[in-house]
Amino acid sequence: MNSSAPWPDLLHIAVLDDFTPLFSLNISFPKSHTSVHLGNKIKPSHVSSSPDVYVHAIGAKDGSQRTQTIRSNATYTIVLTDPDATSRSDPKMAEMCHWIVTGITLGEDSVDQLVHLSPEFHAMTAGIQPKQLGSQDIVNDGKPSELMSYYPPAPPPKTGYHRYVFVFLASKADMNDVRAAAGLKKPKERPHWGYGKIGKGVRDWAADNDLIAVGADFFYAKNKKQ
Repeated sequence: MNSSAPWPDLLHIAVLDDFTPLFSLNISFPKSHTSVHLGNKIKPSHVSSSPDVYVHAIGAKDGSQRTQTIRSNATYTIVLTDPDATSRSDPKMAEMCHWIVTGITLGEDSVDQLVHLSPEFHAMTAGIQPKQLGSQDIVNDGKPSELMSYYPPAPPPKTGYHRYVFVFLASKADMNDVRAAAGLKKPKERPHWGYGKIGKGVRDWAADNDLIAVGADFFYAKNKKQ
């Protein structure tokens, strides 16, 4: 994020390039009544099932329009990644991909929109549950789809706190009002987001799929055995 945002430098250097957020995220785990708040500490047992995500459009502080805009029929992607796998001091599995949901659409005003993603919520409301893709490699069918199913954070013993980072992504095509690409490619595996090199992750996958970060949040979690 930009320097005016309450975002530790160590985080965006590790996961994202500097960006200007267009959306704030309110991420909650309804099963445990736990929410994510820019680096708060959460027990792994409280994030065992996928969260619900509220998306709120951020207006310019001076009341003027932002220079970056997104067309109203845009689709979005939310991901969860761990840049500290297996530990901050030895990130040999980093980044680890924990979740990818794509095909998300918002209302026309994009204010206080609830992205219903958790299976528990859909069971209660009979809403549309994201499909889980099996071996399919590319998706672009206009419906919310789990490109990578939710893999609950489970930091190993004696590895300290891990950062778990949610990133909300928009297509560069939607930012520039041009024809979108064919679809998003599913990572071949979770470690290193399929790139096979330490440190590879969201930044690389987003670039390869012509996506740009428009919002983010994160929390810390550690194993109780230290």
